[in-house]
Amino acid sequence: MPDNKNTLANLNEILTRNPKDIKALANRGETYRLMGDYQRALADFNQALELNPDYAWAIAHRGETHRLMGCHEEALADFTQAIGLKANYIWALAHRGIVYERLERYEEAITDLNEAIELEPNYAWALAYRCRAYEMMRHYEKAIVDFDRAIALDKTIIKDWVTERGLLLSFLRKYDEAIQYYEQALLDDPNNHFTLYCIAVAKTCWKGIAEAKEEIEQARMILQSSKVNDPEARGSVLYELGGLAALENDHDQAWNFLQQAISLDYLPRRRALHDLAWIELHHISPFNSLITSNF
Repeated sequence: MPDNKNTLANLNEILTRNPKDIKALANRGETYRLMGDYQRALADFNQALELNPDYAWAIAHRGETHRLMGCHEEALADFTQAIGLKANYIWALAHRGIVYERLERYEEAITDLNEAIELEPNYAWALAYRCRAYEMMRHYEKAIVDFDRAIALDKTIIKDWVTERGLLLSFLRKYDEAIQYYEQALLDDPNNHFTLYCIAVAKTCWKGIAEAKEEIEQARMILQSSKVNDPEARGSVLYELGGLAALENDHDQAWNFLQQAISLDYLPRRRALHDLAWIELHHISPFNSLITSNF
């Protein structure tokens, strides 16, 4: 990060001359945030806000730092305060909507994101997150409209977007179209375990377990060979192995994998609420308790 390092050096020089330069403190906090050094970022934002409690830019960016740290209630408070001060308004509004989405307060998320998009119709990031909120609310038709708008503006805004669009089509039970997207995604990455998993689930729901055996085994083979150290990525692998077991009605193995996945990251629990592989298990008490428990 040479640019951030140069910026940091310049800001340190300014603050050596004047330790109470509020703008330099806030900008250094933002530089630390961009570098992933969240504790130092918070320290600088807090110091700037001690000098000027109504410095809305610093409040909003402290909120984003809290969001990235997973401190959602603190992020919510900061974004709300920044919005009240009307500075960084659209940005803070969209980011508060994302915090609401993470807290599973979807109606409030939609309200904020609607306003941000009304003010800035080509706000791809806000469109992508409104798509996610609609997806979590099972409003899949609305989700796919936002998805397509976001991707038309910026194809990098949604990771694995070709597979993700196929997934929305799967939720709409349009399995034939979904699999076409999955197969397109495999042209770029034949061993993408997420895509292979989605194919196995779609094929099982569409054609039945007997017709999907090959796809299930192919996905399982790639998942079992995956070596990942990041907890989120590891959680995804365990989750998908559990989903394949669920498709085959191996409830004990499915439960074990899902429990492990949820212990590593918040996403597997949310995925299981919508994933067609788990639908038949939603009424079974242990699974129901696990995926509907508070996060």
